[in-house]
Amino acid sequence: MTTFFVDTGGSANNPGTSDANSPAANGSAATVSGSVVTLDGSPSLAFLSGRTSGATQAAIYLNDATNANQKIFKITAYDDTAKTVTVSVAPTGVTSSSWAIDGRHVFTSANIEATFTAGDQVVLNNTPASKAVDFLTCRTPGDSASGFIKFRGASGSRPVLQVTNTNQCIEGGSQALWWFENLELDQDGASGNVAQATGAGTVFYNVKVSDGGGAGITASTNGHRLIGNEVTGILGDAISFNTLTVCHGNNLHDVSGDGIENNGTSAMFVSFNVIDTCAGRGIFASSTSITSPGNPLFLTNNTVYGCGDTGFEVADADAPVVLVNSIFSENGNAAGEYNVEWTAGAAENVSFHAWNNFYHSGGGGGANLSGLTVNAHVASSEFTTDPQFTDAAGGNFSIGSSSPAKAAGFPGAFLG
Repeated sequence: MTTFFVDTGGSANNPGTSDANSPAANGSAATVSGSVVTLDGSPSLAFLSGRTSGATQAAIYLNDATNANQKIFKITAYDDTAKTVTVSVAPTGVTSSSWAIDGRHVFTSANIEATFTAGDQVVLNNTPASKAVDFLTCRTPGDSASGFIKFRGASGSRPVLQVTNTNQCIEGGSQALWWFENLELDQDGASGNVAQATGAGTVFYNVKVSDGGGAGITASTNGHRLIGNEVTGILGDAISFNTLTVCHGNNLHDVSGDGIENNGTSAMFVSFNVIDTCAGRGIFASSTSITSPGNPLFLTNNTVYGCGDTGFEVADADAPVVLVNSIFSENGNAAGEYNVEWTAGAAENVSFHAWNNFYHSGGGGGANLSGLTVNAHVASSEFTTDPQFTDAAGGNFSIGSSSPAKAAGFPGAFLG
């Protein structure tokens, strides 16, 4: 469960296992026999005491190692008399190599990606240099015993992972249980997704996607959690997934595609998101075969407004949807579009909706609802008045002789 520190002030030839720019020990001619590395120069190894496991476990960088995507090896034991260290993975291709122990790493994907194991975390102190290839490919998984592999920006900073063409900032591969936090992802290509999480259980937490040629964050295996992220300025969907995913507390806005698209048949949990000014739909359940009651589309406490296409669209008439406590306002302003739209008008037969606000002023040729009837399930629980309380028909606050003040059209509502 090692912590690796990445900093532009360090060195690509450091392993990153201390938060200091210089290595604790280094040399020019280490030799390897199996998993034992013999060091030249007779350095003192006393600083390795207590650091052969756990969060402060040290590692050694071997410049001549030929292991795939790995020149950094965790130290599991040392002998200060023989001047040797034992490492967790046998280095290959080393006859005499320059080496360093500890010191911040300048992120070099090919040197460090295969080093990480379950429970490790990588802390980026500042923004690393941009790349013209995938910035990070997840090559090893976390697990349920030791936990996630965490890749995050240091507290008080939001480092930017920038890719200058159509490659991805984060390529999840098939590796499970990765956690990304406090980062900005900037992909400058005319196509290509920004972050692709294909391993089960991936978490994106407090990540900003600021540019991209395709989708912002995609997920294609179960158990992903996308929490507290911002996605904007991309040419595709902000979030796209086809399996069980939780989208909670995200701010998705000003993208050329949809805010959230579920193009699969698994359950969808979408809560407390703010989605606005997407050129496509706010939320789109695009699959035409979501028929299992065991895979509901559950949406609660979302605010969706100003999207060019529908605010919420369900393509399958038989999709089981629970839609509660949400606001959909002024979406679907193009001619023939709707604020909220269900295929074939079957929403009342297979779904449940209540305590929502659906408002459309009729501007731009769009309309409010298609395939859904207000108050179909809970009487007087849904409104079609302006959620900003500016609609003259029922939204203006007025103070009468009674106290507290009540909003016209909202019996029992009060300020205070």
